[in-house]
Amino acid sequence: MQRKMVNLVEMAQVIELIGKYAPRSVIDKALRSAGLDRAMLSGTTGFISYASEAVLVETVARTIGDRHLGARIGRDFDYSAYGAFSHFVLGAPDLASAFDRGRRAFLFTHPGSEIILRKTETHIVVGRNSKGFSVVGHQHIDEGALFVIGHVVRHFLGPDWRPDWVEIPNANANETAELASLIDAPVRIGSQMPAIAIRRADFLALNPGPPEQQRTMSLKELGDLMGIEPAQTMEETVVQLLHVTLAKGPLSEEAAAKLLAVGTRTLQRALKAEGTSFRKLRLRFIEQHARSLLSGTDMPIEDISKVLGYSEPRSFRRVFNGWTGLSPSAFRAANAQK
Repeated sequence: MQRKMVNLVEMAQVIELIGKYAPRSVIDKALRSAGLDRAMLSGTTGFISYASEAVLVETVARTIGDRHLGARIGRDFDYSAYGAFSHFVLGAPDLASAFDRGRRAFLFTHPGSEIILRKTETHIVVGRNSKGFSVVGHQHIDEGALFVIGHVVRHFLGPDWRPDWVEIPNANANETAELASLIDAPVRIGSQMPAIAIRRADFLALNPGPPEQQRTMSLKELGDLMGIEPAQTMEETVVQLLHVTLAKGPLSEEAAAKLLAVGTRTLQRALKAEGTSFRKLRLRFIEQHARSLLSGTDMPIEDISKVLGYSEPRSFRRVFNGWTGLSPSAFRAANAQK
């Protein structure tokens, strides 16, 4: 069971861009509503659920009364923030190749989603599949996607390029006028996904500033450069969440389900189908992190126990001894000699 996720690089920039339109207090309150905080989004790599991003933007949008906040964020978004991914896509020899690269590598920025190309007689309509993405705030994510796709096109066709039309699902016709003004193109509603229309001939546009010639990069190499490995299963998704949320303290099963926009029972069933449970995953994660902190840092054992969710160092020592047969101090000393 794979969930729609978003790279933390995008989430961090979204929060930064929201700061142009809303005060910090409003953003922090919205982060709490989405089960997030700023500490979770700095100094680490990985993914968080699209649902969390959608709830964050929707909460801020309602507070400040901005129906098209997602579109403004997408318009302001810096595509180069994706790092190696953006270089991979924008370094393609032509626009058609750029979208082909983007489709293949999309799992590094938005696992669980995909880029879809639909052909008409005169255009190719490029969209991001939002099927099943029915959480609160998804319209902001849909509208933002239009602009992010447009950033790729304008790299090849110039800053003045505009789509002949854009498509969005589930929109109120009375609310599209401002979106049409923001994107400077007609808006068609009732589509299957957010998408922009690009003339067929434009797909032949050559890269105006290609990088130095280099051998083709594999997706594994791209993942290594980005320092991430997309989650393919619910187990991998939960482990990523445990890693991302560590700064907040140990993640509960209920909080994990909320971040994934599923019910607790749904999460339990999905993990059971994969032969595991949330409790097993969390205990394994805590043990691995404990080993890492003891062998790779000089953090006091009392502080490590607090980071891992143990209010009493004595409890941590007892549990750690059960894992390794050694006390934390003995384990640290043994690893220092290696």
